[in-house]
Amino acid sequence: MLLNVAGRGTCVVAALSSPMQAFFAYSFETRQWPLWARYLTATVIIFMVYGLQVSLTEPLAAYPLVLFFVTIVINAALFDHGSGTYSTLLSAALIAYNLMEPAGSFRISDPHQSVGLALFVVAGIVTAAVIGNLHTLAFELSQANIHLAAAEQDKDLLLQEAGHRMKNDLALLTALVRLQAKTVLDPSAQAALVSTAERLHVMSRLQDRLKRENTTAVVDIRSYVIDLCDDLKTALIGLRPIGFKVAVEQHFLTEERAVATGLIVNELVTNSLKYAFPAEQPGMVMVAFHRENDEFTLIVSDDGIGLPFGPLADRESTGLGRRLIHAMAAQLGGTAVVKPRAGSSGTTATIRFPVNP
Repeated sequence: MLLNVAGRGTCVVAALSSPMQAFFAYSFETRQWPLWARYLTATVIIFMVYGLQVSLTEPLAAYPLVLFFVTIVINAALFDHGSGTYSTLLSAALIAYNLMEPAGSFRISDPHQSVGLALFVVAGIVTAAVIGNLHTLAFELSQANIHLAAAEQDKDLLLQEAGHRMKNDLALLTALVRLQAKTVLDPSAQAALVSTAERLHVMSRLQDRLKRENTTAVVDIRSYVIDLCDDLKTALIGLRPIGFKVAVEQHFLTEERAVATGLIVNELVTNSLKYAFPAEQPGMVMVAFHRENDEFTLIVSDDGIGLPFGPLADRESTGLGRRLIHAMAAQLGGTAVVKPRAGSSGTTATIRFPVNP
């Protein structure tokens, strides 16, 4: 339904699904007409209905008030309750003077008709007041919806702006860490700085995926993990004969949980690509994320040389990667289990954590 309020610069957009809603929408314009235009139009409508009543005297002889009551409803809805009240009084005057005996006089000979006309006037005034109040309430609700929609849009824009700023800051920090790594001569320190830069990159990529659900910033974990794995393939596989398989269900995680999940994926996949396939050994790395009842399950496995050089091997002098994985799993309220891949060489890391923290 489109509610266009002239003179106020207000436009409410909704679905036009019926003629009644279209009429109601149009009434938001007619209510902004000048007072004289509203009352003149109401008068014209009343006399048109009067002419129709006269032309249909025979079939409507027993119901002289029906068409006029419809006129009251139309004018009250199109304009305001004042127009509805005016329509009631003018209609009653026309009915009494022309349609009730004796014609041409306001004196009504039949007491029953007098009572009926009085009830018509009361019902018309009450109906006009009710319609006017309902229309005012509908207008106020439409205005509230406008402000609410604007506030929602502002929140989305603020979330996007905050995400862009965070991404830019993390990208700058990543570049500085990588630059620092190039100036370090110690191989272990250089490797630690590169790993740190990769973790910062994981966090920066998440900012592109932020969206708002109700009042919480959430991330589509499917697209996030797929993009992250694509980055790791590009950076680490090169021309090596290593396949990559990613099967991730679409779920929306809060920003904090998505960061922890992304860091775990980064650590496990990075270690598999770096250490599970030495000397150009071919192989496959598999990443899966799905929901099982009330738990999310993340599985990263490879068919490489196995645990001694697998994803959780202590390849950093401080074992930071291993500790980071367990720390992130604990932050998610879950567990990390690493064991040899069933039925073949390689390693499987399984992280389970509850759907609802």
